[in-house]
Amino acid sequence: MIKAVLLDLDDTLLGNPTQRFLERYLGLLDRYLRETLGIEGIIGGLMAGTRAVIYEDDPLRTNLQRFYDTLGPTLTVSREAFDAAVAQFYRDAYPQLQAQAQKRPGARHLVMRLIEQGCHVVVATNPLFPMVAIRQRLAWAGLPPEDIPFDLVTALDNMRYAKPHLAYYEEVLGRLGVQADEAIMVGDDWDNDIAPAWSAGLNTFWIVAEGIIPDAAQPCQPDGYGSLADFACRVQDENWLDTLAPRPHEPHQIQPRLGGNLAALLDMVTSIPERVWPMRPDPDEWSPIEVLCHLVESEREVQRPRLRMILTEDNPFLSQPKAPPAPASRVCAENAWDLALAFAAERRQTLSFIAGLDEDAWMRPARHYIFGPTTLLEMANFTAQHDRLHMTQLCQTVGKCL
Repeated sequence: MIKAVLLDLDDTLLGNPTQRFLERYLGLLDRYLRETLGIEGIIGGLMAGTRAVIYEDDPLRTNLQRFYDTLGPTLTVSREAFDAAVAQFYRDAYPQLQAQAQKRPGARHLVMRLIEQGCHVVVATNPLFPMVAIRQRLAWAGLPPEDIPFDLVTALDNMRYAKPHLAYYEEVLGRLGVQADEAIMVGDDWDNDIAPAWSAGLNTFWIVAEGIIPDAAQPCQPDGYGSLADFACRVQDENWLDTLAPRPHEPHQIQPRLGGNLAALLDMVTSIPERVWPMRPDPDEWSPIEVLCHLVESEREVQRPRLRMILTEDNPFLSQPKAPPAPASRVCAENAWDLALAFAAERRQTLSFIAGLDEDAWMRPARHYIFGPTTLLEMANFTAQHDRLHMTQLCQTVGKCL
């Protein structure tokens, strides 16, 4: 069952050819910074920062941090002066780019219909621009985020991965609390939208001009293709989303899934007010800090040891783990970020442990006390599901505490 619809922005929800837009954007920004700050040749630094966002794999840093860690040393003015000029650019000059963009008929109606049907709706644009820029482009599309209750709009300042990294899609899904086979990616860019989303296990719909069809020789085959209007018609008139079938899990999905979950958890931790962490909305429920504490303990004492057992023993029996402590019965660190970093350290050990395993290793059998016959692959995916179960619990608990 599809629970989440991820929609690309440029040339999907908004008619805005990406390459032409980038060329005009960079030219306009270059001229603006040269005239206001006297900065020459900023484009090289901007592109280097963008490459760092796309290619570096470090969920402990946000995309914005990676961007400025690369761009910063090349600046000839202070960071404060640069940020002020860029903010003014987005207010005064960036709106000029709207002239080349076109509203997509029916985009707003499609989004609202999906929301009314109970779907999580995400603007899954490549998070290479700050939110202020993306909010303007959404307004150009007739979808101002102040009017549309999107579940998430991905941007430079709120994500830790970017397209085409598979972990970008898993970070989004982790924040929604849904599995890959419960989501569909809708976009026009084969290399950034369709191929990586398909590889991550999502369903896909490719936005293309009439007459273009997928290459039948490619292993990646989208579930559907056509215009945004075609997608809307299939969703609204044919209940097409209900017909999509999940594909089997594959070994290459596990590392980005576990890494994307880590990124999503770190995003959540930084957004929760400090006062909320020790609150307990119900005496019989864990507080948010206890949920986080459980994730650290489970990774160290249950999840990774269980995977190691499957890899090192012949068809082991996976017995029921010791029940976690009851609410208010454990001593947790008081600082949530310290606990998040502890989880990150444990997760990185797990990722290191499974790195480079071959197909035979992933298929090693085991017997689970509830599931019965299983494999290393299934239990590694169960670890990812365990993450999302408790991240959802964390969101729900925080919601009760606010």
